[in-house]
Amino acid sequence: MKVVVIGGVAAGMSMASKLKRLNKQIEIHVYERGEDLSYGACGMPYYLSDLIPKEASLIAKTKDDFENEGIHVHTLHDVIDVDEEKQTIDVKHLGKTQKVAYDVLVIGSGASPIRLPVKNRDLENIMVLNSLEDARQLKKTLQDPLMRNVAIVGGGYIGLEVAENLLEMKKQVRIIERMERLLLPFDPFMGEAARKELESHGVEVHLNEEVQDYEGESKAHAVITDQGKYPVDLIIEAVGIRPNTDFVKNTSIKRLKNGAIITNDKMETNVKNIYAAGDCASYRHVLTNEPTYIALGTHANKAGRVIAEQIAGNDERFTGVVGSTVLKVCDLELAKTGLSENELTKADITYKSVSIKARDKAGYYPNANRIDITLHYNPENGQLLGAQMVGKSGVAHRINTMAIAISKGMTAKEFSQLDLAYAPPFSPVYDPLQIATNQIKCK
Repeated sequence: MKVVVIGGVAAGMSMASKLKRLNKQIEIHVYERGEDLSYGACGMPYYLSDLIPKEASLIAKTKDDFENEGIHVHTLHDVIDVDEEKQTIDVKHLGKTQKVAYDVLVIGSGASPIRLPVKNRDLENIMVLNSLEDARQLKKTLQDPLMRNVAIVGGGYIGLEVAENLLEMKKQVRIIERMERLLLPFDPFMGEAARKELESHGVEVHLNEEVQDYEGESKAHAVITDQGKYPVDLIIEAVGIRPNTDFVKNTSIKRLKNGAIITNDKMETNVKNIYAAGDCASYRHVLTNEPTYIALGTHANKAGRVIAEQIAGNDERFTGVVGSTVLKVCDLELAKTGLSENELTKADITYKSVSIKARDKAGYYPNANRIDITLHYNPENGQLLGAQMVGKSGVAHRINTMAIAISKGMTAKEFSQLDLAYAPPFSPVYDPLQIATNQIKCK
């Protein structure tokens, strides 16, 4: 059997390594359009500021490592077309195109940064952070002492993580977001907490402000918005990503509106012998039972392993996602799992909410910090539908507890009776999550 993999980062290489361990006889070829393989993209913002000083720390395995496992890796090879009938792909390398046959095709082609549709977006000091090569170039640029005044366009996860690391580098940072708040996937109180935290550290945050163009010749020296003009030395666009799936447009593979490939719980597409995973694919949301696009390395690696098991003949399934995420913004931890207010409304799900403020440790214990928690729930039966929380500590591990509860369909009453670990350095006698679930009353 010949398995061809498109994309050599998280999903593709996780799948390839697992499949080789399951069956050494399977022939595996990986086609990656870049030069880098199997790296931790989520660590790139921290590489910029030297919190992670060595690039090698981000790389899980090299090309030689994979070759030694018997996995054939072809870098700088760009897949431009798929023929589902003949089971071939067209691959472009050094200006030449070749056809490659497959028995099974695994698409893990990732996503590319969305660029603003403005005239001067290609000036040399306008950069993005989507790949390891982007990180190399951006880090090199930031080391120039003249790069003091940096504008980040976009107030999502990447924009905020980059902003924090620019502060570590003593840069002057400005965030420009065209929507009414930061962190749109979260509820409004979370975006407001992030804004206040950033501003308290000197970041200038502009909301409801849209970039119209960049001013400059070879380099941009100003950002022009619908409300003003701001001088800059460097611009980082972080306005979102789009799945790399244009090469399947001539196939019958089903995709979401944004281009993400639709899969089932086996990570199969609707086309025989073609699987997909990673930032190019969608996953079933446990609460809505609909395909949803949540681009995270956690899903990519797990889904890649599921594909390997399926190809090897084992009936492994991917159970779906609930949208768990956590990020650090300066001294705050912000986390979410389940559905937000906006997502619940879009899904036409009836819900109510409770919000509480509690301490992450026993109140008498030193350095106890406040956590703000909001839970969304079904008012008929108390089923937990969403959780969001923000605080200086104690947030990241609690969101995982709530992710399990929501994934398993637990009610607030069931959660409030859980035997959660307690000691004053880690929690009050009533954990903040149980304080919140105890507020939930059903009909």
